[in-house]
Amino acid sequence: MTDQIETFDDLVNRRQYFRVVDNVSLEIAKIDEQHLAAEQFELLPEFGLISEFQLLDVESKHLLRTLTDKDNNLGQFLKIMNKKLDALARVISLNHQVIPTGSIVEVNLSEGGLSLSTQQYFQKGDKLALKLILLPNYSGLLFEGRVLSCSKTDDHFTLHIEFLDISEPHQQLIARHIMRIQSQQKHLAT
Repeated sequence: MTDQIETFDDLVNRRQYFRVVDNVSLEIAKIDEQHLAAEQFELLPEFGLISEFQLLDVESKHLLRTLTDKDNNLGQFLKIMNKKLDALARVISLNHQVIPTGSIVEVNLSEGGLSLSTQQYFQKGDKLALKLILLPNYSGLLFEGRVLSCSKTDDHFTLHIEFLDISEPHQQLIARHIMRIQSQQKHLAT
């Protein structure tokens, strides 16, 4: 990362990621270099269930298309079964996943990081643990991030965070979420 990148907008523009303003459930904890994000939060087994299903969807899309091309009935049947599994995962997760009161915040989200308004100050370079739940599908993601900047604005701080070592499947999951939100916004605008 170069020193010229001071804000999340700089990071987004540099990498040309798509981004969207969205409401998510977000918990942030400062950690030191020796600790991991997973050590900071109490996670139920259902936390990442929907995310795992969505990641498997991404991995299996090519196979499903190939099968559908060869046998349309089999492809349609597998798509229906996939929707059933998604619905089941959603019910299980919703029944067990507790979203803490006050954790839903508006963020500017990209595959490379996020920015938000917060009451808490962080130093540039601080390592953070981030527990993120994308709404309304309840995809739970756990990341480590680094503070790009934290500037005072009136009675709050504007915090810019870059994700550290984010996997390609998690980037794809965020990208799909962003595209879904942008599609919904475009549909509502017409």
